[in-house]
Amino acid sequence: MNIKEYFKKLKKYEPICVIGHSNIDIDSAISSKILSEILNYFNIKAFYAILEKNYFFDEYNKKMLDDCTTFQPKIISDKKIKDYNFFLVDHNDFLQSVGKDAKIIGCIDHHPDSKKVKNSIITDCCATSLYIYQIFKKEYSFTRDQKYQIFMAFLNDSTFGKSSRFKESDKRLASELGFDMNFDELFKKYFKPTDLSIGIENCINNGHKKYEFNNIKFESGYIETFGIDGIKEYEKIISKKNNFLGIWIDYIKPTTYIFFNYEGNYIKWKYNFVASRATTILGDAMKIINQK
Repeated sequence: MNIKEYFKKLKKYEPICVIGHSNIDIDSAISSKILSEILNYFNIKAFYAILEKNYFFDEYNKKMLDDCTTFQPKIISDKKIKDYNFFLVDHNDFLQSVGKDAKIIGCIDHHPDSKKVKNSIITDCCATSLYIYQIFKKEYSFTRDQKYQIFMAFLNDSTFGKSSRFKESDKRLASELGFDMNFDELFKKYFKPTDLSIGIENCINNGHKKYEFNNIKFESGYIETFGIDGIKEYEKIISKKNNFLGIWIDYIKPTTYIFFNYEGNYIKWKYNFVASRATTILGDAMKIINQK
């Protein structure tokens, strides 16, 4: 794909609003910020934004974001959504952000393709922001600050190299950014487990997302912690929550526990590693649904 030609076609839609998914994480934030800066460099008016509702950072993502940038997006109200042309990053399903009535002109993402967005660029890179770097590194001079922002987003989305979505090609690409690749030390410095002190019930929607693939709809959330204290209560809650994919990641072993209740069919399984929701878990969940 000729990226320059791809973005020239977008110029007629300017100003372009670049936006990540709700319940935002650092990869969505950095992808939207840096892509808008690149578009403006190529003389395409663009800005990065969030919606006024359902856009908040958990403590873990906010800590890493604040360490690498000052995030100052334009805030768009629900009443104004129809006034903009949106380019999605780090998601390719309008259910996760602007809704079905918004004008969506394209996306760059690394999740399973929902087939809902035209002009979509889908990759298997472990972080959307890292893929944006790969696309433009020969044609755009990334600053040291931008590279650090991408590096931090990469660390978070690859879970410091622990996630099943992390590949050797991602490691090689990230090493080009020029920062310390001591994943274990960086994990100790930045990782924050889900705060279970507020009660398991209140943690159900941590990392919440909605999915729709060929009329198969379900929601998902996850808990990341050290150990499995509270996992039985978590499973009990998920087993009664229809069309919900619950994930519990124990970083001590490490092990990923899956609890999936879809259309009254409840099933659970586990992985003896840190499983990526975007690739490993969703793929297996869809196989289970299709078999049934």
